[in-house]
Amino acid sequence: MRFQAGALVMLGLLAVMTHAPSAGQQPASDQTAEVEKLDRELSAAGVRGDVDATARLVADEAVFVHETGKTTTKADLLAFMKSADYKLESENFDDIHSTQFGDTVVLWGRVTSQATYKQKAVHATYDFTDVWQRHNGHWQQVFTRGTPVGKP
Repeated sequence: MRFQAGALVMLGLLAVMTHAPSAGQQPASDQTAEVEKLDRELSAAGVRGDVDATARLVADEAVFVHETGKTTTKADLLAFMKSADYKLESENFDDIHSTQFGDTVVLWGRVTSQATYKQKAVHATYDFTDVWQRHNGHWQQVFTRGTPVGKP
């Protein structure tokens, strides 16, 4: 399953890499900075439990690949956020990088999160990859993959 998901993502990235940016767009560096800011806004919305902001920043067709290889959707994410079982308390980002391919920006780095799930504290650090695409003039997250960072 992981290989299939990874292969599909790579095919999708290859497809979007071939598209040149449209005339009149911001320079790539400005757009990657904008997307990095939106990624932080999405994280902050998660900490606040702001379902509306999350719904606006995540594309309807978004796919989230978890450490087990399981995939979930935007609808799953929003339902999870509404659950009384889960509360994201903080997310801290390190070593963030980004690159742009036309109307797609790929971000990668490390995130450490603190949460409560079913009244138990959860602390996790992940290497992540987020993919954002411009949809109707607005950037939205379309893909996320998190890989747990092993303990030394």
